[in-house]
Amino acid sequence: MNSKALRGLSWIAGSWGLISKDWTLWLGMVGIYMAIAVALQMIPFVGVLILILISPALLAGVLRSAQELQDQAQGIKGRSARGAGGHLHRAVRQLFSGFSREEELMPIMVISTLTLSAAVVIEILAQLLKVGGPALPAMLAGSVGPAIWLPALVSLVIVLVLEVSLVMAIFYAVPLVLFKKEYPLTAIQKSFRACLRNAASLVVFGIPFAVVSAVADVLYFALDFPKDYLMLFVLGVVSLPFLVGGMYHSYEDVFG
Repeated sequence: MNSKALRGLSWIAGSWGLISKDWTLWLGMVGIYMAIAVALQMIPFVGVLILILISPALLAGVLRSAQELQDQAQGIKGRSARGAGGHLHRAVRQLFSGFSREEELMPIMVISTLTLSAAVVIEILAQLLKVGGPALPAMLAGSVGPAIWLPALVSLVIVLVLEVSLVMAIFYAVPLVLFKKEYPLTAIQKSFRACLRNAASLVVFGIPFAVVSAVADVLYFALDFPKDYLMLFVLGVVSLPFLVGGMYHSYEDVFG
């Protein structure tokens, strides 16, 4: 197998090492996050915007926990992720720790605001271009001619390129601010460039999570309430620890 592909898979495999060190903490943090995400998902439009705004700060708390667990495994002294208190209290404290460090919170909120603004612009553009409207199913069914499906296909490609570019710009932005104290715009720039340099490995890394996301979308529309939201919660709790743990390992690999 290609070395770049193996590198992407090694990031996912390495996440298990972090999760297994304290799986109750990981399940607690991810479970709380998914409960918040599902609750906000029930609020039309505004809920998704709030989730985008707060997710980078919550991600910072999880990444900090990953670093502390990694340091423990390497015998490095420092603040322990296994603090006092019950499992739920400890998970809440770690997940929301990103909000308690003012010197880190301000640049992370700048990233959150820029991400939210970009997401809104992309969504408005998608609505204007009618991406995801009736043209795409008709195109797949072969019931419309090139005069309809060609503009729809071009519009879809444009929106997908913008969405992927946004993901590349923010993928490493939070850990760069958190661990290297980069300024927000510098972190975004470095994240985008790092994703370009490691595109093949990141594609392999992202494929399993893209499949999970696609399955979640299909099941969400196929299931009735409350099974649809319960399904989102379960899939999120199972997959997010590997996504964030793999992201941390890829950051360590890419940026040293």
